[in-house]
Amino acid sequence: MRIAVVNNCVPFLRGGAEYLAETLCEKLTEHGHQAILVRLPLRWHPPQTILHSILTSRLLQFPNTDRVIALKFPAYYVRHPDKRVWLLHQFRQVYDLWGTPLQGLPDDSQSRLLRNVIIRCDNQWLREAAKIYTNSPVTQQRLRRFNNIDSEVLWPPLKDTALFRPGEYGDYVFFPSRLSAAKRQRLAIEAMAYVRTPVKLVLAGPPDTPAEPQQLEQLAAKLGVAGRVVLMARYISEAEKGELMSRALACLYPPYDEDSYGFVTLEAYAAARPVITCADSGGTLTLVRHEETGLVVEPRPEPLAAALDRLYRARSEAQRMGEAGQKLVASLEISWQRVIEALTA
Repeated sequence: MRIAVVNNCVPFLRGGAEYLAETLCEKLTEHGHQAILVRLPLRWHPPQTILHSILTSRLLQFPNTDRVIALKFPAYYVRHPDKRVWLLHQFRQVYDLWGTPLQGLPDDSQSRLLRNVIIRCDNQWLREAAKIYTNSPVTQQRLRRFNNIDSEVLWPPLKDTALFRPGEYGDYVFFPSRLSAAKRQRLAIEAMAYVRTPVKLVLAGPPDTPAEPQQLEQLAAKLGVAGRVVLMARYISEAEKGELMSRALACLYPPYDEDSYGFVTLEAYAAARPVITCADSGGTLTLVRHEETGLVVEPRPEPLAAALDRLYRARSEAQRMGEAGQKLVASLEISWQRVIEALTA
């Protein structure tokens, strides 16, 4: 089968969705299909440019293509007689993030009009798909709540679990993610001002904006924790990430209302590392079970610091929870075989 995988992209910005799209193409090819990845540039500043991206998606033609698999807004607006959607997330700024500090759009009449347009387009054009999968129960519930559209959960697997091998439990907590307000690296740095043990924090990932690394460094210096915070403000390879995860004490991943469990949690459990997350972190709570596979705390610096100290003082607890995470993922049978079978049926 000749398959086009269609995703949006912000040029030169890379995250979990880009990783998933590329891996999906590789796995489709391994299973005997011909696959190409089509990336549609997206920008939302100024907000009116979003309309250009919507129009571009609708005008695209896919000749000589048997099936289209679309992943994110506005890529899932493309037209094709055999379109499948594996929904990673919609344009959340007009849904659950609307009216919050993460809205990212001006609170004016033009943005409200844009919001109505996007919701209407989602309601109409998502329904063109022959089948809709979502990457987690959280995304599934949002789609049902806001658009009254049903879907089936299809868990995204890691590309290569062998990169994340259990090693010695070190003296740092590893937080790999894009440097972004929604991922809450600031909260992690603020927590370091309250820790009582020598635990360190390693942040690694490309910044959403050029100013983000400097702002995080300034915050660490202001709080007097710069010597215990390592900031790697760049894209790190999977091999480098695996090495850092395999030597960490634990994994920290406290995003605000994440769509899915995040590849970070799978990577941590593959390395038998517990995950520390927050009670409002959304999809991560699918896999992070308090006191069993990790620790779930309120999104404030003090309880987060207490969780870091607790695992530093009790490495045996970190190991027990990390190994429980390994077993949990194994029990869910998250695999590329299952994904490919579903998307090519």
